[in-house]
Amino acid sequence: MDYAVGDFSRWRSTESVLPLILRRLLATIPVMGVVALFVFALLRLTPGDPAAIIAGDYATPEDIARIRAALGLDRPLLVQIGIWLGQLVRGDLGTSIFSGLPVITLIKQRLEPTVALTILAMLLAVLTAVPLSVLAAWRQGSWVDRVVMGLAVSGFSMPVFWLGFLLVYLFSVWWGVLPAQGYTPLSAGFVLFIRHLILPINRAGRALGTDVARRGRHFRRSSRAIRPSWPAGYASSSSRPPRCSPPCSGRGTRKGCGRSPGSNRKVR
Repeated sequence: MDYAVGDFSRWRSTESVLPLILRRLLATIPVMGVVALFVFALLRLTPGDPAAIIAGDYATPEDIARIRAALGLDRPLLVQIGIWLGQLVRGDLGTSIFSGLPVITLIKQRLEPTVALTILAMLLAVLTAVPLSVLAAWRQGSWVDRVVMGLAVSGFSMPVFWLGFLLVYLFSVWWGVLPAQGYTPLSAGFVLFIRHLILPINRAGRALGTDVARRGRHFRRSSRAIRPSWPAGYASSSSRPPRCSPPCSGRGTRKGCGRSPGSNRKVR
């Protein structure tokens, strides 16, 4: 049995892929730590006084000194990093200088809209892009393929912010059928919830769906090149010929090999 491209014996099983994914996820932890330390040190080493910026233009030196002491900016850099890491481990992200609320509270307020928008945008992209990509790959070279790939390329190359402005202008300003801003939680009703998310879902889902459609079409085309070419008479997977093991010894027949004892001996 021969394969057109590649060798299926080299494919990794699920047992080997799951540890690989776990190692990659764990490897992101030290990377995020190094990036956080670099950003923290970079913000502290840049010119300017954060305390003076927070205090404003009309602040006195006493006010600036009081803010610097409250934020710990008067301490050495290593001590500041240690304090920041200790607060981060405890889940204390500090207080916002703009709203005066804890940062963790602000994150919780924006977590539900972010999760809802992400899930619905991914569902829209998958439900529309995957069937279109399969259809384009199945009708390769036809007008269907050209239309789908034309839409995918145009959507992929279209600026996302421009598409957002266009959707807001058409559906909110001109026709007035959808709200331009705001968010309503799901507990207030599904209709109000989905009305505020239709425009963001379409903007984010179209940008993601065009990329999924383009990649899915090329994956479908490339998968045709790695299908095994079975001999004539082996049409289904249940009737595939058994894989032969290494050459049999002269003492017996290996199971599934179909070789008789002594068949490997050279005939003189």
